[in-house]
Amino acid sequence: MHLQEFVSGSERFVRHYAYDDVHVIAADLGALGSEATVDVAGDTVIVVPSDDHDQFEIEVPGAARAFIRNGVLTIEVEVDA
Repeated sequence: MHLQEFVSGSERFVRHYAYDDVHVIAADLGALGSEATVDVAGDTVIVVPSDDHDQFEIEVPGAARAFIRNGVLTIEVEVDA
């Protein structure tokens, strides 16, 4: 799933910030984010909201770091120089 698919048809609030060496994507997961977990496997960010919801897999274009804090998913993708 690409980021556009992750947010389309939903009420998710998403922002994208581009810096010289990193792109940051922040998405408010709302009620799903309270118990969600996130992991990065290669070029895929895997978000599991809770045991009773399907996981989301978001493709990213490079090395990434992801975390969830206060229900907000943050993905940092390194930019090649």
